[in-house]
Amino acid sequence: MTTTRSKTTLKIVQPEIEQVEAILQEAAKQSAPMVQRLATHRDRIDLAVKELESERFELISRRDLLRRQVEAVEQGLAMHIEDIEATMRLYEAGLNTLPSNS
Repeated sequence: MTTTRSKTTLKIVQPEIEQVEAILQEAAKQSAPMVQRLATHRDRIDLAVKELESERFELISRRDLLRRQVEAVEQGLAMHIEDIEATMRLYEAGLNTLPSNS
């Protein structure tokens, strides 16, 4: 039992291959500007995001500084108020210990 295999001859058609290559090259030329434009927009977006992150960091730093300054002012005012109240208590205690002239 012998099997016979038929040979298929492959035909390579050079003009069709060249036509497909030309079509692919043309498609590459058309898509290259779009890819470039996309990359440019991505770069702009990255730059904008970095600028916003920098601005956010600066604002957070300023906010923290202002909080510390407000806390320092509150502490200073509280000390002055306590000092005034202590002085008023001394004056009131001193006035109450003086004999009345009536």
